[in-house]
Amino acid sequence: MLSSSLFQVILVRSCSTAAIASRQHERHLHVLSEVVSGPAHGKPLALHLDTALPADVRQAVLGVEAVRRTPHFTLSLGLNHSQGRWPRQETASAALSYGSPAMLHVVLWLTPRPELLKALWILWKPRHLLFFSLGSLPGTEVLRDEAVSNVEKLALIGHLSAEAERGPDALGVYTMLPFSSSGVQLLGPWEHESFSNWEALFPDRFPSFEGYTFQLATWMVDYPYLYHKNTNSLQGTGISIRALEAVSSLLNFSYTLTVKPPEPVYGGKLNGSWAGILGMILKKEKNFSINTFYLTPERYKDFDPSSYWGFSKVGAFLLTPPPLPMSLNLLRPFTVGVWTTIAFCFALAVCSCLMLERTANPRSSERRGVMGVLIELHCGLVNQSAPALLLPLWKRVFLAVWLLCCLVVTAAYTCNLVGIFTRPAYPRRLHTLQELTDSTFRIAKHDIGDTTATLIRQPTNSLYRKGDLFARQQDVVQAMQAGTHALVELTYIARLMLASHHKEEMAKLGDGGSDGKEGGSTPPLTMKHLQGVFYILVLAWVAGGTALLLELFTRR
Repeated sequence: MLSSSLFQVILVRSCSTAAIASRQHERHLHVLSEVVSGPAHGKPLALHLDTALPADVRQAVLGVEAVRRTPHFTLSLGLNHSQGRWPRQETASAALSYGSPAMLHVVLWLTPRPELLKALWILWKPRHLLFFSLGSLPGTEVLRDEAVSNVEKLALIGHLSAEAERGPDALGVYTMLPFSSSGVQLLGPWEHESFSNWEALFPDRFPSFEGYTFQLATWMVDYPYLYHKNTNSLQGTGISIRALEAVSSLLNFSYTLTVKPPEPVYGGKLNGSWAGILGMILKKEKNFSINTFYLTPERYKDFDPSSYWGFSKVGAFLLTPPPLPMSLNLLRPFTVGVWTTIAFCFALAVCSCLMLERTANPRSSERRGVMGVLIELHCGLVNQSAPALLLPLWKRVFLAVWLLCCLVVTAAYTCNLVGIFTRPAYPRRLHTLQELTDSTFRIAKHDIGDTTATLIRQPTNSLYRKGDLFARQQDVVQAMQAGTHALVELTYIARLMLASHHKEEMAKLGDGGSDGKEGGSTPPLTMKHLQGVFYILVLAWVAGGTALLLELFTRR
């Protein structure tokens, strides 16, 4: 009789516990529906379901009407964190892109599992994170976990604590204010009217830093963002400093700067480990950095970047090539095509004139030969007149047309030649990356661990295989000045590097005792300044002398 009564008590207690658990799950699902359709309305969802959840609970979560109507995908929250099921909605693919800033990550579990939070942060880096505790404990300790300290919007929905004096099914909303003395805060029991908008569910976690002093990992070589005030000063200035001062006065915090990291590495690795600025942050020696970095997959994996400052172009800089030899300028007034056309027209004129000579005077003894026709037509090309008045009418007409064409050609050649001799001529410059690849120039890059330096270190094509990395900016500029390398850098940084190098060279000249007097004597003209005039004179002598010799030889 006693055992029967005991069995009935156990059975009743078991049925009562199951009923309570079922009622609690229904309450959780109802609140989840209100969250998705209320403050999180319009946000794509990433549902991270704990592998410890019973199958019926998982199905019930996915069967919530508000969840099914919202673009979402589900992931099994386990140690491997790799199993996932993507949504069937084709239209949601754009909204569910990796790292979407509008996405709300919802973690549902029975018991908080802090060991999974690090994997969640590394893989997804969520900006908006909501913990949903389906168990009997609120699990607010996860809000203090370091893995979620950088989450912008953070909240937890779980059972209210016993001192809240609410019903057994009452759920509360918690958040964590990292710099507040209270730490975890109860925003209040869940009521749809109290949390009807996004700001009510996810209040600002950083309204003030309560006078906290941040330790910054910096290197004051990032002009114009962060650099030394002057050569002998250890104080930093720049765009980043001015922005930081404005934010610090608004959010009530102070900061300290690092003049130079222990390893001279701006944003890269040494022996496979982060060193320099990023190394201090990874080792938790410093809080963050205000130096500017390029966003690479490696950096995105290990660090949390801020919003973009902007985008810059990468350019290749080369020395201006030396001018072409002055002797080649005699051919530069016309292109190859024009020279070919002139030669063809001259040959055609000679042949036409010979044919007219033979057809007009087939038996005349005064008929000119090939050399006579050449001399006569050549005189027009060198701006010489006809030696005598031609009697036949056809010769006069032919020569008039020919001399008019020669006048145009000689005038154009003379004008272009004068313009060319007054301005140095340079070889054609490189304009495309393919031309740079096909040239003999190599690539010189300052190694600061950016994307370009990584591509040179691990080349994927022939252009990057020609790259050389240098530890100092001065070495990069010197390699370019040697005429063997092209300086590859962000355009604004490259201009600053070149301007700084010229300033240093001018300072060296001043320190070396260069003459700084103004109005000194003008340097005398040399043969190099006047060689253009002599080229024109020699050209005229050669052309005129050739015509004279041909006439003398043919008249004998």
